[in-house]
Amino acid sequence: MAMLRFEVSKKLVRSDILGNDIKLALPEQTVEHMKPIMNDSHFLDLKVVDARGQEWELHYYTRPNGKKKGPVFTTGWREFAGDKGLQVGDDITFSGHQVRADDGQLKMKFMIEVKRRTMTFNGAEPVTVDVERFELVPVNATAIMTFQGQPIIGNYN
Repeated sequence: MAMLRFEVSKKLVRSDILGNDIKLALPEQTVEHMKPIMNDSHFLDLKVVDARGQEWELHYYTRPNGKKKGPVFTTGWREFAGDKGLQVGDDITFSGHQVRADDGQLKMKFMIEVKRRTMTFNGAEPVTVDVERFELVPVNATAIMTFQGQPIIGNYN
């Protein structure tokens, strides 16, 4: 039997990260990927690992009735979005794959990754970076950027 594996991506919109009742609206194909592990339920509490290995608890929910399947992350999403400083236009990828646990049973491992297109120097094409490994710290008119711990320096004068 083949191991279950999936990956869905989307670009974040305003309602995904701003407002009183924020939740991440996932692409509709997520429902089909999650169906084998849902056991006819419309919600599931997931432990999701980010690019730094930090574990997040997110509540996955689908609407039981109506035309719109509407898979969303609800509880836990606001904290994730705030902690990561997510922005409109960021690309988010939610993925899952089966792994064999220590007891020999198959279980799902879920991951979440966020990437952002950012500026470049000297008119080059924008690059996409993982928000987990990128920080911009202004120092006077010079900004020191780090990518995977290595400094990149650009002058904005």
